[in-house]
Amino acid sequence: MVMATAQALTPNNDYIADPGSNVAVSVWHWAKHLHLKLQAGPFLHPGHEYLADVLDDYTPNQVNVKGAQMGFTEAEVLKTLHGMIYGRLPVGALHLFPTSDDVGDFSKARFNTLIDENPQQIGQYVQNTDAVNIKRVAKAMLYLRGAKSTKQIEGLRKTSSKLKSIAVDRIVFDERDEMESEMVDLAMERISHSEIKETVQLSTPSVPDFGIDLAYKASDQSIWIIPCGSCGFGTCLEIEFPKGIERGQDGIVRRVCVKCGKEIFPAHGQWVRRYEGRDVRGRWISQLNSAYINPSDILKAYESLGQPGALSRQEFYNSKLARAYVESSNRLTPQDFERCLTQDAMLTQHEGPAAMGVDVGSWLHVVIGIRPNEATRRIIHLARVKEWNDVHNLAMRFGVQVAVIDGEPERHKAREFQEAEPYLIYLCDYQEGARGAPRWNVETKDVVGNRTELLDRVHTLVTGQTAARSRIFELPYRSAEVDQYITESVNMVKVLVVDRYGGQNYVYKALGPDHYRHATVYFDLACERISTYQRGMKPQNFVQDYDPLNLAASRMRDESTDYDPLRRQ
Repeated sequence: MVMATAQALTPNNDYIADPGSNVAVSVWHWAKHLHLKLQAGPFLHPGHEYLADVLDDYTPNQVNVKGAQMGFTEAEVLKTLHGMIYGRLPVGALHLFPTSDDVGDFSKARFNTLIDENPQQIGQYVQNTDAVNIKRVAKAMLYLRGAKSTKQIEGLRKTSSKLKSIAVDRIVFDERDEMESEMVDLAMERISHSEIKETVQLSTPSVPDFGIDLAYKASDQSIWIIPCGSCGFGTCLEIEFPKGIERGQDGIVRRVCVKCGKEIFPAHGQWVRRYEGRDVRGRWISQLNSAYINPSDILKAYESLGQPGALSRQEFYNSKLARAYVESSNRLTPQDFERCLTQDAMLTQHEGPAAMGVDVGSWLHVVIGIRPNEATRRIIHLARVKEWNDVHNLAMRFGVQVAVIDGEPERHKAREFQEAEPYLIYLCDYQEGARGAPRWNVETKDVVGNRTELLDRVHTLVTGQTAARSRIFELPYRSAEVDQYITESVNMVKVLVVDRYGGQNYVYKALGPDHYRHATVYFDLACERISTYQRGMKPQNFVQDYDPLNLAASRMRDESTDYDPLRRQ
């Protein structure tokens, strides 16, 4: 669409086609009619109809959930370059990738191709083309960065020097789900001083309620609706699959209307918002709508799931259908924990012997429990506290015999606490190379285990039963703290990670705060070292009434002492 000169740069305006002209043009018109050449060839309208809205939409916050190889990366690069060349992004833009290697690959294979193949439309405006991660485009700066932290501050907060000290108008998060969440938050600050403040997240999804999937759920959730030329009914292939993909009697697989069964064509589709009035524009589109992938290939892959040599379910749902997915065996649910709830209220004190697990962060997450028998773990108290002295007081009130504490990120403080306390404490370290049973070092009072295996143990504990079908993991009656415990405990999912050399390994990914889940790992480990509990027992070699300040013997066990295990007074 060609218009008269646009005076104000407002959403949905078209922009000048040449800095010296008085003709305005949209990004889509610029890419299509100036025949821009991309890595795979000229930018073509047929087969990319769904990108027209992407290129010409200037909603400040956008989220694009996509299947693999759908052209979104190139579309966002074109949109950024157009905005910088023609003055819509006067300060510049940041394109963020998961790693520095991704930056190098993108810069060489895609960005340099745009410059070399489009000397008049793009190349003449680009300077400093030899630099991999920074380009001057017209009067603005384009930064290409990896979203990998370079260090930790005080062991708690991740940061990156490469994401500091730059200011931009626009940020594109390319493959959001492969980025560290802390780096995403840090990058967001780069637009704080801009009057434009555009962000675009695009990614093939990974697991539910994480990254791009979580962002899309908060958006207007636009979907690609294909109207039927026969009955007029609109079909969304992403929602209807496997309906909407049909193998005919002639053996040909076609996209069909889910109402009348007649063939439909993605090129006729349009974006439809499922939730009007939301500030974030979100889109979801998969390879089912790709003009370059035969639907028969997708149907065959679906029908082959579980067979030798076939795609994993995770890869199929993520890359082909653009759906967040996790197998039920790889993630605990709130319902799993709810089945472990008992009618017993959370205790305020206990005679012991008890085990305690502590996860260390900005808060200390404490899980305390007992072993009613060899197999069972019963949690009797949950707490989030700020000070190590509070952990001491809890241990005294609940007769803690053995504790396991997170060895990182504050190892020095944890070691000081370990040496000051009157009961046995081990510091735990996760080591991915470790295999088999946890290794206990009684000399240094350390325990080492494989992170995935230890988290698997908790999964098995929560979902397990005895031969008599009784639970082997028990929680107190539901309360606000128990709800918080459940929320944090389900914020982990096990995913298959393939490294750059093709090696495969299962790891747990955090979907949000997960401190109580780790505290439960430490509690479970501590349970290995305590006696089973019998009412009224008083364990040997356990200092039950330890009074470091020689306070009155009549002091109640549930009262706090002034004891300072780290000697800070």
